[in-house]
Amino acid sequence: MPIHKLVLPLERARMARTIDKDAANRPLRISDGMPDRASFLSRLSSPKTRSRIHTAIVTIQVVLGVLFFLYQAPQFSGDVTLFLLLATLLLAAERWPISIYGDSYLSIAFVMTTALIILLGAPAVAIVAPIESIVGRVGRRPLDLMALRSPARNIFICVIGAWTYDAIADVGPASASVQVLAGAMAAAAACFILSATLIVLAICLRTGEAIGTVWDKHKWVGPHYAGMGLAGFAIAAAYIEVGLAGVLAFAVPAAMMRLAMMQYVDKTKDNVEKLQQQNTALREANIEIVRMSDELQISYDGTLEALVNALDARDQETKGHSIRVSHYMMDIAREMGVEEGTQQWIDMQRGSLLHDVGKIGISDTILLKPGKLTDEEWELMRKHPEIGYNMLRQVQFLQGAAEIILGHHERWDGKGYPRGLHEDEIPLGARIFPVVDTFDSMTSDRPYRKAKSTLEAMNEILRCSNTQFDPRVVEAFLDIYTVWVKARRELHEESLEAAA
Repeated sequence: MPIHKLVLPLERARMARTIDKDAANRPLRISDGMPDRASFLSRLSSPKTRSRIHTAIVTIQVVLGVLFFLYQAPQFSGDVTLFLLLATLLLAAERWPISIYGDSYLSIAFVMTTALIILLGAPAVAIVAPIESIVGRVGRRPLDLMALRSPARNIFICVIGAWTYDAIADVGPASASVQVLAGAMAAAAACFILSATLIVLAICLRTGEAIGTVWDKHKWVGPHYAGMGLAGFAIAAAYIEVGLAGVLAFAVPAAMMRLAMMQYVDKTKDNVEKLQQQNTALREANIEIVRMSDELQISYDGTLEALVNALDARDQETKGHSIRVSHYMMDIAREMGVEEGTQQWIDMQRGSLLHDVGKIGISDTILLKPGKLTDEEWELMRKHPEIGYNMLRQVQFLQGAAEIILGHHERWDGKGYPRGLHEDEIPLGARIFPVVDTFDSMTSDRPYRKAKSTLEAMNEILRCSNTQFDPRVVEAFLDIYTVWVKARRELHEESLEAAA
């Protein structure tokens, strides 16, 4: 049976095999209308969704803060002088904060907050917390509607801390017992956990950074909260034993704590700023390198284009052949899984364009001879792969292409030239090339014959599969054959326009 009569059955079988393979690989879905996990996470990570979540969290904080204030503030009772003294020290500390990497501030005001929690309880901190936030904001951040969230958040955090203490020890204790110390440390832990959680969430939702990244920048504050909680217990203990003078005496160590923290953070901030400057310089250098690389790539491509045009100008019979072959070759390379932009992909592009560059070393009497070549002439013509390889292998960016040029007349069965390689010994690009070269040559007009049909070219390629051609390349050729039939007409028209 003539092979062309096998083409349509073979094609139908191949298509059926593809359809069955696709059906086997298709994931089972319960409902097309149900969102999958990837799409849900994608929506969750969008700026619009993050903004909505952030707004919801801020609203909850404001509502809870207002409710806590309205519930606790009217219940205040205790030593007003002590309250005013601790509140004054707290507000003074809040006006002397430490900036943490520009995202937030830390002050030793929590020392006084802890003392207030121990000595006067939740009503006292509910009154002071909003004033503390507003005083801390003046001169550093705008006082707008969004500023309401800071006082509300502070009330929420401090009242929860006070309730945590109250669950463990008595407010206004008669002595500084271990139970009071445990309550103070528990209150400090609760305040740190709530504060860190809300700040980290706010930064992540605002900037889109990963939670782990933001947490790593702020987790070091935890031990300082513990230290300030302990200092607050010491102030409370001093008041219990000595009175107001004890509070003033222990305010000095708290101030020294603030100085030590400032020196530590400032030193860390200097290191961070240096790293950021270095990172910026590296990023700018990388951008410049990419720009120069793009310019070099354009220069390389321009050089190759000029060389290919020179080859076409010498042999008008095959004008446009190199461009078309390169187009076909990259189609098959893509079909066989070669990733675009990789070095292998670039080598194939350049190798296919320059496959006949070695013919520069062949004399015109042989290259342009209208009749049949003699054995001696044919032997000289067969040297053009080696000539092309020797021309390009010294050029670093063409070394991969040179290997393809050297092997583009090798055969799958080992009967090719110049080295007689067979099967996978031949580079992939040099295995793809014979198929695309055969297709373009057979479907192009020559002075000594008219172009054959695409069907005849396909039959010839099928006939030579597993002898001249790699059968896997032939399979890829069949997969994109219909695309090539359409592309062939367009590519030949472009070649004719360029020749005109």
